[in-house]
Amino acid sequence: MKFHQLRVLTDENVSPKIVVFLRNHGLDVLDTKEQGWQGKSDDELLEIAYQDNRWVLTHDADFGTLAIHEGKPYLGIIFLRVRNLKSHNVIRVCNQLLHRMSGRLARYRMSGRLARYRMSGRLALHSEPW
Repeated sequence: MKFHQLRVLTDENVSPKIVVFLRNHGLDVLDTKEQGWQGKSDDELLEIAYQDNRWVLTHDADFGTLAIHEGKPYLGIIFLRVRNLKSHNVIRVCNQLLHRMSGRLARYRMSGRLARYRMSGRLALHSEPW
């Protein structure tokens, strides 16, 4: 699987500018805010993403808790762990992520994975708690 083939559900904490950036890079993005799903629980969003074969893109570590500790089904979670959530900074991080993950995804069975990306440029793909 190539990174641009990922289907993504963006959490409500992800800026619309990030959604546009991802779409411009060929990702199929379903945005929580565009769907009017603000206020839905993380549990509900994780279920929607799972049923629609989408990864969740979020700044919220709670999705990892739901998936790992509570055993909720999920396809994948991308947790962007960045200190500065200004759009230009998150776009820079997403651009790095696009380049770093594009080669790695083909080597992994991607269902049930957690991807944590830190500002330092460290990418970790997990099937264990983060």
